Amino acid sequence: MSTNKTKKIQEDMHPADVIAALHKRGTSLRKIAHENGYSHIQRVLTRRWLAAEQLVAKALDTSPEALWPSRYLDPQDRALAFRQTRKIAVTMPQAPAKTTRPRASPKKPH
Repeated sequence: MSTNKTKKIQEDMHPADVIAALHKRGTSLRKIAHENGYSHIQRVLTRRWLAAEQLVAKALDTSPEALWPSRYLDPQDRALAFRQTRKIAVTMPQAPAKTTRPRASPKKPH
């Protein structure tokens, strides 16, 4: 008799399910990427990418750990990812400054 206990590990969310969940919320990977200064973030569906994982999770009102639990099993691995992640300064576009033209003085008769 074996007393080998198996621990059930939650599987990562399937890429198609992530895309479908985003579409249900009226957004997409492309839209999330462009809104956050990336040209694309599709790679997040199959590879570890800390910044993109956080963006997708935020769009789905969940945590990256809930979407991709296998990527968060080793805390040291995630700590390394945090150190290597490029920090992006988010700035809001400034409205163009209004230029005022000096008023022309009324012409004096000669």
